[in-house]
Amino acid sequence: MPWALKQRVGFFLAVILPVVLGLTYLNFPSSLNFSDTDATDQNPVVIVASDNFPLTCFETSTSFLWTSQDEFCGIEFISLGNSPLTESATASGEITQTHPLLLARFAAAAQIAQLDGVNLYISSSFRSKERQAYLFAREVRIRGSETEAAKWVLPADSSHHPQGLALDINYPGDPAEAAWLESNGARFGLCRVYANEWWHFEGVIAPGQSCPAMAQNALADRK
Repeated sequence: MPWALKQRVGFFLAVILPVVLGLTYLNFPSSLNFSDTDATDQNPVVIVASDNFPLTCFETSTSFLWTSQDEFCGIEFISLGNSPLTESATASGEITQTHPLLLARFAAAAQIAQLDGVNLYISSSFRSKERQAYLFAREVRIRGSETEAAKWVLPADSSHHPQGLALDINYPGDPAEAAWLESNGARFGLCRVYANEWWHFEGVIAPGQSCPAMAQNALADRK
């Protein structure tokens, strides 16, 4: 169990293990309680439960997903964070890219999806405000009004794409593949947020929390 070693249970292995050999996993430290494992499943992913939503870490070489009580995951792991994502600005206050933790969460989800034979990819992520304004204007022409257009494409000041906080996944042709992320995304901190857009995901929760109810459409976020 190489993942357990990374939780620094050397004392447990050296002293306690001979005494408790044969007991169930419930005798592990509380930070290592299993919540979603199956002894018959060949998928190597390990999900660790926590009521406090500590830091979630992902090991790319083994596809291990686990939680840490420490402040950092360690150099061999990718941090997925421990809170909803609400900020993507650089030190200067300028937003120029997709939130790094949002990309890390998607990368972890996509790698694990591959184990299930599902191919996930990003169709669109960060957009400049100019690009978003163009897309909104085009949608207004298609839909006939700003209100109808905003159900699908928000104005630049309302959309989460220019904020670096939104991903469009497998659009336009793979709703079945994106459904995997809708079903499994919460453990990575990813949620589908609009009922009319199967492709739109955001990091609105901490990894391991439950996704909120979807808004009927994007109009709910128009300022």
